[in-house]
Amino acid sequence: MKAMLKLILILTVICAACSALLAAVYSKTRDPIAAALELRTANAAKRVMPEGVSAPEKKVVGGVAFFVAKKDGKLAAVAVEGHSKNGYGGEIVLMIGLGADNRLVNYQKLVANETPGLGTKMDSDAFRKPLLGRPLNADWRVKKDGGKVDAITAATISSRAVLECIRDAICKYEKAAATLN
Repeated sequence: MKAMLKLILILTVICAACSALLAAVYSKTRDPIAAALELRTANAAKRVMPEGVSAPEKKVVGGVAFFVAKKDGKLAAVAVEGHSKNGYGGEIVLMIGLGADNRLVNYQKLVANETPGLGTKMDSDAFRKPLLGRPLNADWRVKKDGGKVDAITAATISSRAVLECIRDAICKYEKAAATLN
């Protein structure tokens, strides 16, 4: 019985020490990790903006972060994250650039774990270029689902998820458009 209590005490001390160490590491790394994530997001917002606009300014509307760029004092474009939980490899998060002319400017992958060589082609020009410049009120579905967008060969699920991210970003933008000017 004493041996068992001794083992329980030793394990409790080890667990407490490990927990304290883990908490200390977390408290030291939390702020640098958050700053790096913020910088990565801001850089992605810059890359999805059209040429010749001001550096995007972050505005939070309804708990959603928008990056607003202006040209000659007027709204030129907005970048916002679009999310889909329906990617082949899980969640996909894209930074979506939406122009003031109500057209897709560009998008950039932030989070995706798609199949290399297939779903990762969401970044390819063959898939991206036909989407750029499309009106926001266009049908953002793949042809297999009755839409007008050609899916990536052998990666229809990933293609659907990219388009879902774009639809999500458009929905967020439309809800907040009046407050972003």
